[in-house]
Amino acid sequence: MAITQTVPGRLVIGTARLVLIGRPPQLAGMLRLANPTADKLKLKSGLVRLKDRQWGDPHRPLTLQVSGRLLGGTAAQVPVSLTVDQRMPPGEYPGEATFDGEDKAREVVLKVLESRDVTVTPATFELYGAPGATVAVPTVVSNLGNVPYVLPKVALVALGLDTAVTQLFHVAMARKGAQGHQAALDAYAQLVGESEVEPAKVLVGAGAGEPLAPGESLETSLQFELPQRLARHRLYRGTFSIGKAECGVEIEVAEGSTIPPEPGTARRARG
Repeated sequence: MAITQTVPGRLVIGTARLVLIGRPPQLAGMLRLANPTADKLKLKSGLVRLKDRQWGDPHRPLTLQVSGRLLGGTAAQVPVSLTVDQRMPPGEYPGEATFDGEDKAREVVLKVLESRDVTVTPATFELYGAPGATVAVPTVVSNLGNVPYVLPKVALVALGLDTAVTQLFHVAMARKGAQGHQAALDAYAQLVGESEVEPAKVLVGAGAGEPLAPGESLETSLQFELPQRLARHRLYRGTFSIGKAECGVEIEVAEGSTIPPEPGTARRARG
């Protein structure tokens, strides 16, 4: 790679095209530096002017962060980074980079990758309702990526009885532990299986099936259809996803259960 001396007593900066690549808002690359002096020198920043005015005003250049600290008589590739608009679409953006003490700009190109980033507020939904009930919660979905995101119409929540794995192990051991590990494990597997329930369905309200533009937020609602088979006064936990956003769900079951409170135990007959 060719290099050129700019100002005596300063670092020598490579003349090759500087390529910065990544997902907004952070792009990164490598810059060739050499220190011809006997002193320790450093380079902290530079300026980048893009030719695309929509994403980089030539009169307001972007700051290129440089981590360049070299001992005398050494050379190295050093990391550089650039912060751009989070909504900057995928593609290539040509520009020029200049550094303090230089008269001539060098070619730079930004290679922006596709970014799909969605957030959901709230991130955890605490629900209270009877089995089979529908619980609606107001929600805001934000597109933090640089491409449109199509909001789904439905999602599923995989649910499990809270602390079932630990609690039911003790129940299985109390019942079958004296008969050996195989009998205890069989009993444990049966109890855990009985504690599982069908997933809850999540229906998206306004905006379902429609694209959400980069940088935009949407006020909507999520309707949770609780499974019919839930134990009353129990706490179920699970997760569901909207895009890359993983949301937590806690369901505290009200009256109206259709399975016994303790998985694996018999109902009491009503007299």
